[in-house]
Amino acid sequence: MSVEIIVETLEKQAELYALLLETAKLKTPVLVKNEVEQLNAIIQKERKLLVQAEKLELQRMQYSHSYFQSIGVIRYKGGKIIDIIRTITSPQEKKELTELHGKLTGLLDELQKVNKLNQELTMQSLKFIDYSIDLVIEDPNDSVTYQHPMNTGYGNQRNGFFDTRG
Repeated sequence: MSVEIIVETLEKQAELYALLLETAKLKTPVLVKNEVEQLNAIIQKERKLLVQAEKLELQRMQYSHSYFQSIGVIRYKGGKIIDIIRTITSPQEKKELTELHGKLTGLLDELQKVNKLNQELTMQSLKFIDYSIDLVIEDPNDSVTYQHPMNTGYGNQRNGFFDTRG
C-alpha cells in the first residue's frame, strides 16, 4: 500500500479541521451576544462536520493498518502518523507527512483552545441564567437578615428551582 492515500486522507482531515476551527470561532461572538438561533445553526453545521471528521479518521486508521500490513507489521493497532513517519524511507514522503502532522497538531491545538473558551462562555451564561432565575423566583417573604435555622417557620421551604407540585 502506498503512503499517498494516507497523505490524501490527512490533507482532507486538515481541511475539515480548519472548517471546524472556523465554525468554533464563529460560535464565540454568538455566545457572547446570546444569539440562540444563530448558535443553533452553527451547532448544526458543526455536527455535520464532526460526522465527516469521524468518517475520515476511520478511513485514515484503515489505511494506516493496511500500510503496516503491507510492510510486514501484522499486529499494529496504533495508527499514529508519527509511527508511519518512522517507517518511511523516502525523504519526500517523510517531509510531506511530517509537515501534515505539524499542521494537524496545530489545528487541533487551536481548536481545543477555542472550544475551551466557548465552553467557559457557555458555563458563564448558564450561571447567569441560574442567578436570574433565583432572582425572579425568590420568595418575597424571606427575610434578608439572619435567622437561626431552628427558628424557621412551618412555611413552604423551597429546595430547588422549579416547583414540581401539580
